[in-house]
Amino acid sequence: MSEIFTRKNVLLKTIIEQAKEREFTDLLVVHEDRKKPNGIIFCHLPEGPTAYFKINSLTFTQDLKKFGEATSHHPEVILNNFNTRLGHNIARMLACLFPHDPKFTGRRVVTFHNQRDYIFFRHHRYEFKKEGTKAALLELGPRFTLRLKWLQKGTFDAKWG
Repeated sequence: MSEIFTRKNVLLKTIIEQAKEREFTDLLVVHEDRKKPNGIIFCHLPEGPTAYFKINSLTFTQDLKKFGEATSHHPEVILNNFNTRLGHNIARMLACLFPHDPKFTGRRVVTFHNQRDYIFFRHHRYEFKKEGTKAALLELGPRFTLRLKWLQKGTFDAKWG
């Protein structure tokens, strides 16, 4: 069994090294069980930090009752209630997943809301009604909840982290 874990760590370290050379900013590894995602390792490159999130209450886009079509525009990112020192670190990591120049013409919004150590993720598009007096939200999906299990300095290291 230890051979499997050793091989996985070597593979992950190889991926991290290649990502550093190609100037990627983040690496996401999604864990799954029976074809359903249940965890995410989020490594901010080149120096870290690395976080592991457990995924709760995942709803795929096609399972939503009413969902819209996403556009190719960069979304606006809303980070709500990340007030603590740890919250600021996590919010910075989440914000780095998206470009820093949102296209407001696309009217896409990605929201990360922190409440009682759970991070709620929602993806919407807003539409203005007549004369721009009211706005309506149309969920684009997916919808899920994250719970931070651990955070470590540096890049992923399961043995010495």
